Amino acid sequence: SGDTSGAGGGSIRDEAAYLRGILADLGPTFVKLGQNLGNRPDLVRADYMDELCLLQDRVPPFDNGVAMAAIRASVGAPLEDVFERLSPEPVAAASLGQVYKGTLRADGS
Repeated sequence: SGDTSGAGGGSIRDEAAYLRGILADLGPTFVKLGQNLGNRPDLVRADYMDELCLLQDRVPPFDNGVAMAAIRASVGAPLEDVFERLSPEPVAAASLGQVYKGTLRADGS
C-alpha cells in the first residue's frame, strides 16, 4: 500500500527496520523466521519484505564467548590444545552459525 507512516507515528521503513533488529536480537530461530517472511509477498507488504530480506545478507554475529564455548564443547578439549591459531572474531556470520579461521596444531592433538 502507499501508507508511509506506521502505527507509532514513525515511517513504515523505520518500523520495518525496528522489526528486523528485534528478530536479529532474538537469535537464529527468529532470524530464520524473518528470512522466510521476507520471501512471502502473500503475507508481508513490500516495504517490510525489503527490510526482512536484509536478514539474508547482513546477519550480525552472536557473542564470541558463546561461540568459543560451543567450539570447545564440540572438540572436547581446551581450544589452545587443538588450535595453533583461531581468529578472535568471526570471518562470516549466518543465521545458524558463524565461521572462524583456525589452524590445527601440527601434532594432530
